Amino acid sequence: MGMWFVGNIFFRSAHEDPCDDGLWEERFVLLECETQAEAMKWAIKIGKDEEHSYMAATGKNVKWIFDSVNRVYPIEGDHLTHGAELFSRFLRKSEIKSLKTPFEEK
Repeated sequence: MGMWFVGNIFFRSAHEDPCDDGLWEERFVLLECETQAEAMKWAIKIGKDEEHSYMAATGKNVKWIFDSVNRVYPIEGDHLTHGAELFSRFLRKSEIKSLKTPFEEK
């Protein structure tokens, strides 16, 4: 049995409407792996596997595209399920830019 990690994955939406600057999703997934490097590989695979598209109510095609894995966090716990989504939220472009900008020590 491996260790538990949380992978923090970013997705962005792509629309047929060029005026729409898109919506972002930040998703946290639970991973059971032997190392943090293995957890990173699984988070990337899950992100790529979750890409999808659909027809919106407006009749336009919407595509959700894997952007990146921001971080992989080691966690502790028992009785957890590999790949379970722990947290997800939708973000504006300005919010995602802020979240992906690291704080610098002065």
